[in-house]
Amino acid sequence: MSDPNERLREKTMQITQLNQRLESLQAQLSGAQRRASQLHEQIQSMEKQMAEKDSEIEALRAELSRTKGALDAVGREVQGLRSKKTEDFAKQKPKVDDSLKEELKKADLTIVRLKDDIKQLSEAATEVLLGKEGATDTLAEVIKRVGDIQHRIFNLILERRQLKIDEIASILLIDRSQVIDAVDSLQALSELEMKDSNTVIPAKKYREVAIPEDKWKNMQPPEIFDSLEEVVEKSEGKETIVEALEKAVDILEQKLARGGALIFQMRRAASDWKRQEGDIESLRYTIRDWRSRAISLS
Repeated sequence: MSDPNERLREKTMQITQLNQRLESLQAQLSGAQRRASQLHEQIQSMEKQMAEKDSEIEALRAELSRTKGALDAVGREVQGLRSKKTEDFAKQKPKVDDSLKEELKKADLTIVRLKDDIKQLSEAATEVLLGKEGATDTLAEVIKRVGDIQHRIFNLILERRQLKIDEIASILLIDRSQVIDAVDSLQALSELEMKDSNTVIPAKKYREVAIPEDKWKNMQPPEIFDSLEEVVEKSEGKETIVEALEKAVDILEQKLARGGALIFQMRRAASDWKRQEGDIESLRYTIRDWRSRAISLS
């Protein structure tokens, strides 16, 4: 018969081993839960990016449809002009009319250019529909390059934020009078404004930037910095930038437990901008540096 003390020791060892096994399983479960949470956040982020890309593609499809319609209309008008000039020429006495020949030559060149524009648009749109990487950006660039004058000027101003009349004409290789006519039309549609008698800027509705404070509360620090940089890039005037910096730093202070030095630097930047407007490009580079530091602290 075995010693009761020995049996007790065996039972104690078994219980200890079971407790150790239970602790190991609990640690594995905790790790699995953390990984599941991280995967869930990544999936949500990817779904959000996919939704944004779908919206961009739909907007570009609509823009493509409008641009192709404008190009078709111009093509029909040019073809009609060419036919009319040809008929008028046939009715006249047979003589050399240099001015008419020049007009017909210009009309032919315009038709060739429009056909090439439509081809480029069609190829770029097809790549978008096929889901090729970078196709959306390519289509956007093609629309800027070959769309009708109003759309090209509008997209250019949205991208550059402000340009002089002569600068627009030089970039798009068109007459100054064409720029003025297009800008007047876009002003009437409340799409563009004149900052002075010679400088074109986006309409106020495009200059106003909403600060997504509620979204920031549910974002990770790197995503907050990405969104903050976007707000700064689109902002007009220091007031919006100061407000964005102050709201971002209040939220990040709660998310970055070891980010004391970073938070201090952000608050100092907000104070500096409140006193005097700084350089936006320099601030954007600073925000990217903050983002890198935040990642290292996470």
